Amino acid sequence: MLKRELQSRQALYVAEGGIEWAKAHLQENPGLRRGDLSLDTGQATIVIVSSSGRYQVISEGHSGFAVRKIEETLQLEEGKWSSISYKELHK
Repeated sequence: MLKRELQSRQALYVAEGGIEWAKAHLQENPGLRRGDLSLDTGQATIVIVSSSGRYQVISEGHSGFAVRKIEETLQLEEGKWSSISYKELHK
C-alpha cells in the first residue's frame, strides 16, 4: 500500500512538472503542441491546445504503475503565466 501511494504521489508531481515544462517552453515557442518530460521518478506526456490567447495544457504523469493526469488552462499576461483553471482528470 505504501509503495502504491508513493508512486501515485510521484505521478502527480511528475504531471505537475509537465505543466511547468510547458510554461517554460511556451514562452520560447508559442506554437508548441506537445512534449515529453523524463525525470528520475517518472515520465510525463504533455499535450497543449491553444485557443483565444489561452493554452489548455494536459499533462499525464507516470511513476511505476501509477498514472495521474492534470489539466491547467493558462494565459500569458505581461510575461507572466496566469492560471485560469486547474483540475485533476480521472478516468
